[in-house]
Amino acid sequence: MDFSLNDMQRMLQDSAETFAREHGEFERRRALLASEPGYAETDWALMAELGWFALLLPEDAGGIGGGPVETMLIMEALGRARASEPFFSTAVLGAGLLLRHGSAAQRERYLAPLAAGHCKVAWAHAEAGARDARYAVALAAQPQGGGFVLNGAKATVLDAPTADVFIVSARSAGAPGERDGLSLFLVPADAAGLSRRAFTTLDGGRAAHLTLTDVHVPAEALLGAGGSGADLVDDAYRHAIAALCAENLGAMQAMHDATLEYLKVRRQFGRPIGQFQALQHRQVDMYIALEEARSLTLAATMALADGLPEADRLLSMAKVQAGRSAKVVGQGAIQLHGGIGMTDELSVGAHFKRCTVIEALFGASRHHLARLATAAA
Repeated sequence: MDFSLNDMQRMLQDSAETFAREHGEFERRRALLASEPGYAETDWALMAELGWFALLLPEDAGGIGGGPVETMLIMEALGRARASEPFFSTAVLGAGLLLRHGSAAQRERYLAPLAAGHCKVAWAHAEAGARDARYAVALAAQPQGGGFVLNGAKATVLDAPTADVFIVSARSAGAPGERDGLSLFLVPADAAGLSRRAFTTLDGGRAAHLTLTDVHVPAEALLGAGGSGADLVDDAYRHAIAALCAENLGAMQAMHDATLEYLKVRRQFGRPIGQFQALQHRQVDMYIALEEARSLTLAATMALADGLPEADRLLSMAKVQAGRSAKVVGQGAIQLHGGIGMTDELSVGAHFKRCTVIEALFGASRHHLARLATAAA
């Protein structure tokens, strides 16, 4: 695998880092998280203007024909800025699934508004009690009148309060936990029978529990082939894990840099505390953990981009290392800052909370360790 970036990727990286630098000031982000939507519509519009929502689209559709590597560059910058815009839900999951699995009519209906920032998508898959069980879907999809009727509930749907359309997983056959019998549907947020109960997550993000009661959707709402939704779920997980590991890198880099700067300016016993060898060792441990996560994230992302057979294994390895490294970096950042590291007034606490949420998404470390052990047996 070639780990170097081409000219277009370097330009995208510069654009993303500039956005993070100019729009990621901590006090500003803290105020945005406390606002009702949790982010600024002006930042969302700027992302659309920069072409980030059209990132994955082919050039003939107004995009740049990007993939996992380009997504990684943006997600890492957003992680560093602690950005709360629903880029992950809309551009990574929404646009990605529509582009790879949507019908011509679905792509024509949704991709242009999505690329312009006029359509927000949310991934509605997890259900209460499912934990890391990928196919534990009980929400039912019954054929009726040439379409389907959906009944059930979804738990902790990220970015649901501001979503315009949901990608909902449902069971058209089989029992919860079985791989066969899953289908995915595009359900408008204003569909009759769909209700949202919004709340704020640990990291200050927005989410909602969904209840679907006799929600009628036409046959055209089916994403991909009916009953083969597990393949689409697996595809969503692959790209989600790669993107979240990249965001995790950005958050860890921000914690590392903030701590290094603090060690240089905080004085004790007449000199900067960074001169104490024990604290230097702790900072080195943080840096090593960060680079371990970076190496595996790069390898997994590029394997996914190249369609290599070892991509699934590398993605699980990257997710495990992301969780381990975030704990080393986050705990180190908080402890080296002292008591202030636990407060909401400091950026390291906000970044560590986000890393803690990322650890729980799309399979926690223990789940991916079990997958690796099973594959090796």
